[in-house]
Amino acid sequence: MISPFLDVRVNKNGFVSRRDFVKQLTVAGGAAGVMQLGWRDMMIAHAKELQKQGKAMILLWMDGGPSQFETFNPKIGSKNQGPAKAIDTAIPGVQFAEYWPKVASIADKISFVLSMSTGEADHFRAIKLMKSGYALNPTIAYPAWGSLTAHERYEASFDLPGFVRIGKPRIKTRDINAGVLGAKFERFWIKEPGTLPEEVIPTVPEEVLRRRLALADALDAEFARTGGKKDVKDKQDVYEQTTRFVTSPKLKAFSLDDEPGTLRDEYGRTNFGQGCLLARRLVETGVHFVEVFSHGDAYDAGWDTHGNGFRDTPNLCGEADPGFATLVTDLEQRGMLDDVFVVWMGEFGRTPKIKKDGGRDHYAKGWPVAFAGGGVQPGRVVGATDKDGIDVSDKPFGVQDLFLTFCHVQGFDPEHEYWTNEAQPHKLVKDGGGKGKVIEELF
Repeated sequence: MISPFLDVRVNKNGFVSRRDFVKQLTVAGGAAGVMQLGWRDMMIAHAKELQKQGKAMILLWMDGGPSQFETFNPKIGSKNQGPAKAIDTAIPGVQFAEYWPKVASIADKISFVLSMSTGEADHFRAIKLMKSGYALNPTIAYPAWGSLTAHERYEASFDLPGFVRIGKPRIKTRDINAGVLGAKFERFWIKEPGTLPEEVIPTVPEEVLRRRLALADALDAEFARTGGKKDVKDKQDVYEQTTRFVTSPKLKAFSLDDEPGTLRDEYGRTNFGQGCLLARRLVETGVHFVEVFSHGDAYDAGWDTHGNGFRDTPNLCGEADPGFATLVTDLEQRGMLDDVFVVWMGEFGRTPKIKKDGGRDHYAKGWPVAFAGGGVQPGRVVGATDKDGIDVSDKPFGVQDLFLTFCHVQGFDPEHEYWTNEAQPHKLVKDGGGKGKVIEELF
């Protein structure tokens, strides 16, 4: 059960003052005048604010690169297909690999691009590219799109983080975070759905915390006088944001305890399935960007199936299929799908050539990305590869096309410049999208 660690007298922004916060920091339990809101009451009261924030985005990240042959672009009859059979979908004439029965049954609510091509088949470089829109640059740490979304949507009064990550990268050093945007727009990391990090809960008595905060204030003031004014301001912003977060009644969004057991079963009792359910709860509360990692609960390789792919991939798909499908239908049933943009993808696809042990290597052309909600027209299949899945035969799309499409859905100007902590301007989309175009077939 997750709940705020104390009851705090709050104004509309979730807190009164730093002094009141410190005073009540270790006082658990209610007091007269404490704000008490039920979950549904709070959501109704928050509805107008949610409408002003624009479309939220949920990124379902298949960490390691899923095979197109075993997902949404099987090539039945080709020597490259492998053992996966094809099944019909809710889109007439379109088939998926047999491991995706639930997504296949609602495929008419989702659209698919089958011809993503980036030319980048190294994990480290491809992840940087596909999560930021910019190729790896050793001199600039480009921010993840989640951090950019949190930056563009930033509201000082909002209690929760703008960017929440659920699950973890299989190899942490390959991933990307806030980069040049700094700590203020860093992702808030939930390792396991339904639990909060231990550091959210205070671990010292009130008086100890008072002394630490007073010492920190004194050190900050001295540092500010010697030229560190901006750094101190950034730190204080993060502290204030953290204060609002840990005292907010909206922390209940991170708990899954009040969700019906049958719905939790539909999502799947896996880290990914429950992560998708948590993602729905978070965007329902106003979080702007949620990333849910999939790399399988059963084996270590995740979607990077160089070896034993024919053993591992059915398990990976079996975990991702109910989470993805139930997320889409749950959002639709709640009337939220138009306002939430769901994207399913990894960093690249897998080779047509099959290795002796049933694995496939990296392949950066002709791989799928799926889209739902956010104004995307459902049931469309865009782009194609040839009969053996080797080359793109129709409508190749690149990373600029993808990020221009993100901007189109989220209402961002791709030419808009954000400023780094070093006062360097960068456009949301490289070259402002001058070499790419929105994937218009989705709209």
